[in-house]
Amino acid sequence: MFFQLKEAPKKTLDTYDKISELVCAILYFECTDHSANHHILYSANSKLESYREARDFYRPFDDPSTSLGQFSREAYQLANQKYNQLYTIIRGYMYLSDDTQREHFNHHFRFSKEKIDTFHALFSNKDHHKQLQLETSFYEHLKNDVAPLLTQFE
Repeated sequence: MFFQLKEAPKKTLDTYDKISELVCAILYFECTDHSANHHILYSANSKLESYREARDFYRPFDDPSTSLGQFSREAYQLANQKYNQLYTIIRGYMYLSDDTQREHFNHHFRFSKEKIDTFHALFSNKDHHKQLQLETSFYEHLKNDVAPLLTQFE
């Protein structure tokens, strides 16, 4: 007789799994210099500190009457935005690392389920982004969309 192997039942991903996978992907893309999974928070906090330093550096040079002063304002705003987004992503990663809160998070994200499903579908088919060399832009847009969702349970 031929051996018949049972396929393991495929686990359907719930909203918690999807948002957790997206947050981890954003964090790993943002912090490419980490050496192991347990160092991701150290790398993320180092990057957060570099954004804070850039923000503090450009703040005193803000002068609307000069071109470099306007550049400094734009650099300050960009550093501030990146700092706030990364801080939110880190907090979300820490919240989502507690698997015992799965039901709470699924209940919390029930109104954002369609958005998260769409984001996850785009993320799951990321080979198209690589072919078109849009990976960096994709992760920036994903970060812009996921960060506001994570601020809801602060």
